[in-house]
Amino acid sequence: MKSKNLIDESIKLQLDAKALGLDWIELAKIISKIREETDELEEAIDLDNQAHIKEELGDLFFSLISLSRHLNIDMDDLNKSANKKFKKRLDKIKDEMNKRNIKYAEPSEMIDIWRAIKNK
Repeated sequence: MKSKNLIDESIKLQLDAKALGLDWIELAKIISKIREETDELEEAIDLDNQAHIKEELGDLFFSLISLSRHLNIDMDDLNKSANKKFKKRLDKIKDEMNKRNIKYAEPSEMIDIWRAIKNK
């Protein structure tokens, strides 16, 4: 099943719940839920429990789908836009690394490269 179909399935489930009165009304509540799910994901990561990590990451993803639905933002379009933005940044990073004649950057170097391209 394509990811778009899976997102559509999530939206359908959310709309079924909405028909029963189970839906977020305020955006602030959805954002609060996203923060809560992020905290739970961090806890699962700290416990190094792969099944729990997967469950919490799924909850976070489902909450993000809910936010996009409430904002009338298509997740497929959102993903395409994010990929395009990241590709532009990645190309700039590669150019900067070529200028510095390096093929791999350690974390401290990457922070310096990132700052250099953001300041251009």
